[in-house]
Amino acid sequence: MKEDRYILFEKYLSNELTKDELSYFNLELQTNIDFKQEFEIYKNLNSSLSSKFENEEKETELRATLTLLGKEFNKEEKKGKVITLKRLRPLMVAASIALLIGFFLFNNGNPVYGDFANHNQLELVVRSDNNSAISKAEEAFNNKNYKTAFAQLTILETEFPNDTEIMFYKGICLLELDKTSQAETIFTTISTGNSAYKYNATWYKALTYLKQKQFENCKNTLKTIPESAEEFELAQKLLKKLE
Repeated sequence: MKEDRYILFEKYLSNELTKDELSYFNLELQTNIDFKQEFEIYKNLNSSLSSKFENEEKETELRATLTLLGKEFNKEEKKGKVITLKRLRPLMVAASIALLIGFFLFNNGNPVYGDFANHNQLELVVRSDNNSAISKAEEAFNNKNYKTAFAQLTILETEFPNDTEIMFYKGICLLELDKTSQAETIFTTISTGNSAYKYNATWYKALTYLKQKQFENCKNTLKTIPESAEEFELAQKLLKKLE
């Protein structure tokens, strides 16, 4: 039953798997293509829904409800009871509500950071004797482990103190870690320069404001991105949603 997988996915994302369950989970990820694809869809949906809840209390309540239903499902399954459609209905309804809320919030009101925070993969141009830090930074960032990525990029920055690429990706890490003030400082510095990252940084500066719900600052920053920049279309799309 796919419901089993969804509960397993939720337990994994909540760090609630036992050692045996985690071993099974990792094995399935490596050997079962369908399992991996379903998990990626579930994980992305879970992340997307989280970013769209402006009321943290409501999100917490919904997650608690889904978790409770999942535990009830497991309890009945362990007893050997047949899980009928009627008994599954509360879980299905709760999931449907989550989808509807996510759809409603996506199409109404102000946009949110999660709708536009699509980061390019980190593939550093610099090469040095410390290739370990480079590979660790790339792997961590591309797996959304921003704390580790930031630490490795900081190590590299001591060797390449004026490298804009390293600075730019450190800014993204800080933004993802909710250190918006520090991220804004980095993006402002880069956006006022003449590097290839000038308008990338301007776009991310706007996203920094968006994440803080500083919508006027966000709009004003977006308007400084010229039509010739790659980020222009994205900037216009976000501007329309903010108007």
